[in-house]
Amino acid sequence: MKLATDPLRITTAAVTVILGAIHLQLYMESYKDIPIDNIGRSFLLNAVASLTAAAVVMLWSHQLAPAAPLLLANSTLIAFGLSRTDRGIFGFTERGWSPTPQAAAAVAAEIAAAVFATLALATTRTTETDIESMRS
Repeated sequence: MKLATDPLRITTAAVTVILGAIHLQLYMESYKDIPIDNIGRSFLLNAVASLTAAAVVMLWSHQLAPAAPLLLANSTLIAFGLSRTDRGIFGFTERGWSPTPQAAAAVAAEIAAAVFATLALATTRTTETDIESMRS
């Protein structure tokens, strides 16, 4: 495997790692102790998924590789939005941009990951080598 050299893929991977790092920080600082089942673990899972999605976009040359961080970023944005409603997500609610500054930084990284992943998807093509490697 060869590391990606496309600037869009590199940027997508970088902002995906950032959003994972923010979720890991939140997990380590306080979210692991939230008494609602699976909320804390979902922050840890997001950190792991972020690293995985960044690795996929950097190491897999297939044109659909940027879909991994795109799906992650969009699902994380949806979860953020749901957590700000009266019902919350799994009963967990927050208000506004709390916790500060992590909420705003995470949303910015998620939007950036979605934008760069979309651009990477729109501008990449599968090469003959990619097709051959998928067949074997």
